[in-house]
Amino acid sequence: MDWDIADGWVWGLVIIGGPLLIGIFMAVFGSRRRRLNRVEQEVSDRAAHENWGKERIR
Repeated sequence: MDWDIADGWVWGLVIIGGPLLIGIFMAVFGSRRRRLNRVEQEVSDRAAHENWGKERIR
């Protein structure tokens, strides 16, 4: 088998760079989706306050 030192570097980049790129992608696009404007945040807080303790757990 003809093994080259570049093979180790390629696999190292795949193993380390893959999850790193996925994490950066999720951080950028996940925070953009979770962002609420002021009115939506107030409505959400009001609903959470009104429903506090009323949840039924099966």
